[in-house]
Amino acid sequence: MFDIGFWELVIIALIALVIIGPERLPKFAHDAGRLLRKFRNFIQNAKREVEKELELDKFNDLNESIHHVEGLMKEAPDRFIQEQINNNNEQNSKE
Repeated sequence: MFDIGFWELVIIALIALVIIGPERLPKFAHDAGRLLRKFRNFIQNAKREVEKELELDKFNDLNESIHHVEGLMKEAPDRFIQEQINNNNEQNSKE
């Protein structure tokens, strides 16, 4: 994501030390770490929710496919019987 090397971290730490001051720097670092942790947890939860929704969509698609196949299965014997009747009628008319 971000390519931050050692020297960039040193510069950021020195600037923070000068701006914030040595007395408040530990509390600031702790608060920044807590904020970062909350942000990461938020991102992870959002990612899990999106994945769960995608799985739900896949399940719904599978469910629709199953119902479609069930409909075809119910319709198949009727078609077979109708084809047999038509074949018998054609054979009888030829005779």
